[in-house]
Amino acid sequence: MDAQRALLDELMGAARNLTEDERKGYKEVTWDDKEVCGFYMVRFCPHDLFVNTRSDLGACPNIHDPKLKESFEKDPRHDAYVPRFEAELAHFCEKLVMDLDRRVRRGRERLDQEVAIPPPPPISAEKSEQLSVLEEKIKNLLEQVETLGEAGKVDEAEALMRKVDILNAEKTALTQQSQNLLMLAQEKKMALCEICGSFLIANDAAERTQSHVTGKQHIGYGMVRDFLEEHK
Repeated sequence: MDAQRALLDELMGAARNLTEDERKGYKEVTWDDKEVCGFYMVRFCPHDLFVNTRSDLGACPNIHDPKLKESFEKDPRHDAYVPRFEAELAHFCEKLVMDLDRRVRRGRERLDQEVAIPPPPPISAEKSEQLSVLEEKIKNLLEQVETLGEAGKVDEAEALMRKVDILNAEKTALTQQSQNLLMLAQEKKMALCEICGSFLIANDAAERTQSHVTGKQHIGYGMVRDFLEEHK
């Protein structure tokens, strides 16, 4: 049905179903109209990059239409308009990156306040079964911490880290170690992604690290930064 409608629009025009009165005030949109997204015309629209992430910019207020983009690419004025649209996109992206870099600096200052922690002592063999149960719980909580960190929910992530501390205290009791030493030794520290500003778990498993770098927010800010570097 959509394909048939598109074909009819192409043959008869998008105004084919309008009444005579409606046609009088109707103006067909062209690529150079101000309500058409110039970012979409030349590269990418930042509004499309971060949908359903903590950096979601909402829907673009301007029109994204593949047919208009195709018309723009075939227009004799194309090469004259590209620098203008790219300059406007660069200005928009610079503001995005400035805001993000401020968040990164604040996050880095927060992480710099953390104290270096020694590695944990070996786990006693006789307590391995009970410790295994505790470690599985800790692992699950840390996975949730990572998800919250990537979403920018640092306070919630830290709340879960406090639960991890409690479980680590139970491990301390089982292994007859000093509670504070083992609790701190088992605590995983947070790290900060310099590209997209997400909080991560330092030295995390390779598969979760890969999941982050292939995520929408990381890729989106990577595209923005690459474009700005190219546009210098």
